[in-house]
Amino acid sequence: LGLFLMAAKFTSESRRKLALVIGIGDYENVRKLKNPQNDAKALSSLLQRIRFTTADQQSDKTLSQLKHVLVDFEESVQSNDIVLFYFAGHGVQWEDQNYLLPKDFPDMDAADAKEKAEFLKKNAINCTRYS
Repeated sequence: LGLFLMAAKFTSESRRKLALVIGIGDYENVRKLKNPQNDAKALSSLLQRIRFTTADQQSDKTLSQLKHVLVDFEESVQSNDIVLFYFAGHGVQWEDQNYLLPKDFPDMDAADAKEKAEFLKKNAINCTRYS
């Protein structure tokens, strides 16, 4: 799953260009992915060439770490910034909600349909929160 989110307010003043790039491939309980870290690293390099300030490459984050990184990044954004968020890794859509899966996402097969929404809320990042 690759996810881009850009927000810009068009003004004549100088704006910062900020990017948070995350690649998670070394999952503990779901199928590992080969390329997310490489994709994140390549995109970070490209963004730096076009003068984006990128957060240190954020790779293989647990849920706790991922929440912390997202909150820190969100708090650093100012109203006139141009912002790009990119996530490479596993994602799940459930009941019209999209979730990013952290490195330590537990095996979801045991949860029944009624439990899955609560399971995801507890163990993944809901993209709607950041849209």
